[in-house]
Amino acid sequence: MRCRGKARTLADVTDLQQNPAATRVRLIETAERLFVERGIHAVSLREIAAAAEQRNTSAVAYHFGDKRGLVTAVYAHRLGPTNEGQLHRLAVLDEEGRGKELRGLVEVFVRPMSDRITQAAADGDAPPSYFLRFVAQALYVEDIAPYDLAAETWTRALHRLYTRIDACLGELPEPVRADRWRVFVGLTLHTLADLERALQQGGARPGRRTDLLVANLVDAAVAVLTAPVAPTTSALLES
Repeated sequence: MRCRGKARTLADVTDLQQNPAATRVRLIETAERLFVERGIHAVSLREIAAAAEQRNTSAVAYHFGDKRGLVTAVYAHRLGPTNEGQLHRLAVLDEEGRGKELRGLVEVFVRPMSDRITQAAADGDAPPSYFLRFVAQALYVEDIAPYDLAAETWTRALHRLYTRIDACLGELPEPVRADRWRVFVGLTLHTLADLERALQQGGARPGRRTDLLVANLVDAAVAVLTAPVAPTTSALLES
């Protein structure tokens, strides 16, 4: 019985099997860049494989299954180190007795991401960072994200931060707390995505000005989370 489809060549098999970990990273980082430049649904898996210089155009399917699997791999690749940084900062915050302090928790959320993109920009040999722009695209345009923060090891810190920040806002009604979390995350991601773009394109450089931007972001985020509920908002909650 003859199998349908193009048979794999020896070169194809070599592409897939020789140093598979490096191939995965190359595909992930190429996909991340193309998703930012063109949109997640506008880029095919074959185009990603070709841009990653893979002779086998089915390389993405071989490593990740489908596009959703690839998108999840991009999240895991970038959020893994961020998760570790946030968990470390949470542990330090707990040691200092500040584990329930809202501003400290906001710093834990923001700083590992801002540090990562400024360090990448400061290192002339490092590839440019696209991750925050990818997240802004995936989460707010394509609606693709790891919404169950408790499900993955690489979102463990985000789950703990959400739980603690929500507890800090315990006096606010639940619908208000949920909305404040979404606004806080959106403010943080879009501000840092814009900083990431500016650093890559030369419109900003790591230093005092970017440090001030991040400090202002933390101030604004705390204000967003703790703003008093206006009478008009309370009336809407009660209607």
